Amino acid sequence: MQKVQLSISQQIVLSLAVLLFILIALTIGGYMAGGQEREKIAGFATDAVVASGTVTKKYVHVVGPGKTWVYWLDLTFKTADGVTRKDSLNVANTIHDRYEVGSPVQVTYIKSKPEYFHIPGTAPSARDVAMSDGMFKYGAIASVVCLVVLLGFMFTGNGGSTPAPQSVTAEQLSRAARHGGTNPPRAGFGTRQG
Repeated sequence: MQKVQLSISQQIVLSLAVLLFILIALTIGGYMAGGQEREKIAGFATDAVVASGTVTKKYVHVVGPGKTWVYWLDLTFKTADGVTRKDSLNVANTIHDRYEVGSPVQVTYIKSKPEYFHIPGTAPSARDVAMSDGMFKYGAIASVVCLVVLLGFMFTGNGGSTPAPQSVTAEQLSRAARHGGTNPPRAGFGTRQG
């Protein structure tokens, strides 16, 4: 099977396209996260209910090439209408260290959306909204810049590099044979008058 080698310009276009895809995903994620954080803040302000819960599990996930530690608590709590919920919550390491498995915990949730909940120290804030909005704003700006560069690169060809040498044509080979030459003329050069 023959291996296909991409040219430098094709590699650049492919890299820009992948980067653009990632930036668009980041922009959409920032927009959605900002909307969700606003909804949570509004819900906690108008429809909050406090319940007693229990920490059922605590664990750490190590993610990414930098080996970032992400701390989690699993909780159970009973809503006002008697439904027992089992949920996981990403927390800061200081909050993670504060609880042991089996510890009681105060859970605040939105009555109409109990999947939106927090424990002390994890309530959504204006800072969370600002971070999501920043991700959306800068992701959108970077997406537009990347798109412009990608389109510019695609429309200008290979970025102004020198054209590849032309191959020898059948006509040039025929002309060389008529003049008794055994070597075809070099590509890009004219034939000698004889």
